[in-house]
Amino acid sequence: MTSDRRESINQYIQSRGEIRFKDLEQRYGDVSSMTLRRDLEYLERQGRIVRIRGGAKSLAQLSMIKEAVYTQRQAANTDAKIAIAEKAVNLLSPGRSIYIDSGTTCMCFAQRLPDQGLFVLTPAPNIALELVKNINIKINLTGGQLNRETLTLSGFNAVDYVKTLNIDLAFIAASALSLQNGFSCGDYFEAELKRLIIRKARQVVVLMDSSKLNSSMPYTFARLQNLYALVSDKPLPYEYEKAARQAHVLLV
Repeated sequence: MTSDRRESINQYIQSRGEIRFKDLEQRYGDVSSMTLRRDLEYLERQGRIVRIRGGAKSLAQLSMIKEAVYTQRQAANTDAKIAIAEKAVNLLSPGRSIYIDSGTTCMCFAQRLPDQGLFVLTPAPNIALELVKNINIKINLTGGQLNRETLTLSGFNAVDYVKTLNIDLAFIAASALSLQNGFSCGDYFEAELKRLIIRKARQVVVLMDSSKLNSSMPYTFARLQNLYALVSDKPLPYEYEKAARQAHVLLV
């Protein structure tokens, strides 16, 4: 059956990290090349693999490829990220449906998540892999196309899937914040996904260290009035604090 074959292909790729398409054709000699390509497309839409030229890779393999670059980003402002993560965890309660954005601050938050009954949706394969160790957390990936620089799944398929879900509490990362342009990031599709999450979520929490203040990226995805809470590593400058309180944002 189609579902059995696709699961078999997925397990084969996960166990080896990657596969060349010609090897896939040899392994499934009774299946047409067109059908195998559709199988890979399906698995990519499910957020389980990423197709590459001449084959496919597991998301875990891609995480390892990006490990050096990711580690450099994670090492920046480490104390601030830990402080933010420890404060943000206090906003959680069991039995909730939450969204955890991609990024190193959100990874720090995910690492401190208690092993309690939670439904977690994330666009970040590396965060999903981190949460696997918690047996009481149900983990879902958005699916979509993988941005290899940010390790984020986004795009048409991610948007379609998110539209079907209910979210209690969304933890969102921001690359920049200015009073004029609001919260922004550098990728159009990721901004589009963030906007949808903000519309779907009952409450929105932005996790952002103070180094992101007074800066702007190309794509605005939120304003202060869209937030329930803003968690940062230190008190905001007066003009930001005033704007946040006028927007009835909880400052943590």
